Amino acid sequence: MLKKVLSIFFTAVLIFGLGSPAFANEEKDVAKAVSLIEKTNNEIYEKVEKAVEKADKLQAQYLEDIKKLQEGDTGTHEKLTQKYNEKLDKIISDIYEETLKMSDKTIAKAAEYGVIAECSWVLVRFADREVWIDPIRIVKIYP
Repeated sequence: MLKKVLSIFFTAVLIFGLGSPAFANEEKDVAKAVSLIEKTNNEIYEKVEKAVEKADKLQAQYLEDIKKLQEGDTGTHEKLTQKYNEKLDKIISDIYEETLKMSDKTIAKAAEYGVIAECSWVLVRFADREVWIDPIRIVKIYP
């Protein structure tokens, strides 16, 4: 009877002893994933902030140029508006594509570490437009 109890005890110690490094490794992987998501989100926020500043400066310059025009000079006004819209479209599409690629890459990497994440869309104002940009949020952590 004592042999049986000791055998079960040592088996349990062996199983839990071997299992602990696996659990520690999983926690370390989750920490890596969370850190990677935070780092990517910070980079996204910095890039978006710079793009917003660039869009706001473009709008300010456009409005200043419009004020300088004489009343009724519609041809020049239309050209300025077209140029402004083209530049603003480029700023927005560039930041949208860049942040989406960053999010996709990080979401895939986090999944390798056992963390399910997704884009968490945030409405951002670029000059006179609003656009959904995609930082990351954690949905589920698999043990």
